[in-house]
Amino acid sequence: MLPDLQAAFRAGTIGRDAAAAAALSAGGMQNGHRFGIYRNNIFKSLTGVLEAAFPTIRNLVGGENFAVLAHRFVAAYPPRQPQLYAYGGDFAAFLAGFAPAVGELPFLPDLARVEWAVNEAYFEADAEPLAAGHLAGLAPEGYAGLRLGLHPTVRLVASDWPVWDLWGLEALPEPSQNPRPPEKQGGAQRVLVRRPENKVDVVMLTPGDFAFVGALAGGDTLGAAATAAAGAEAEFDLSACLAGHLSGGTFHSRVIVDTS
Repeated sequence: MLPDLQAAFRAGTIGRDAAAAAALSAGGMQNGHRFGIYRNNIFKSLTGVLEAAFPTIRNLVGGENFAVLAHRFVAAYPPRQPQLYAYGGDFAAFLAGFAPAVGELPFLPDLARVEWAVNEAYFEADAEPLAAGHLAGLAPEGYAGLRLGLHPTVRLVASDWPVWDLWGLEALPEPSQNPRPPEKQGGAQRVLVRRPENKVDVVMLTPGDFAFVGALAGGDTLGAAATAAAGAEAEFDLSACLAGHLSGGTFHSRVIVDTS
């Protein structure tokens, strides 16, 4: 009985199902007035959740436009988990399919992916990051066979747009100053998000660095990942790249040495 009531309430609020709303109103919500209050509170609360998860997008499109996007998103993608911090994972997919938004600001879906990666990293479980000391006893000839797992907070986002430059912007310039979105050509950026301690880092990676971390994420050995990186970027510097990730906490402290 309770699951049926919950399903009807969800249909009548988020789904705006008139029949479900009428049935619930007949059950005690006089003239639908209180039911309308519930509906408005749900949409307002979930809009606030989305504003917290996607602050840059909210700044770029403006409060009123974001509210429109949020209401449409909530109706199309109602929450599936009880944790509010987990709500918004489908926002990038929603934006990609919403022609009015991507027609004017085509970078919005990828920017949403970056912001959601930040949100996920913030709430991800803690873990000990790999430090140089963890590798101190390893013989040099064993480095190529290392399999370095990524820290659980790490997320990778590749875009044809300058999403790292856009991330964190307060607002776009006035239309009279810049009526067009950023140029796509030459604007491709690759972003790594991580939170080895308390602060979330959003780092722009070179093509080689991105290929390197992506190969490790796929289970490749350090040697194979270095080869992939060199193929993506002729000037790739393995030593500098590895040192940067060790100091930044990109990898998990658990290391596997492939001896095969």
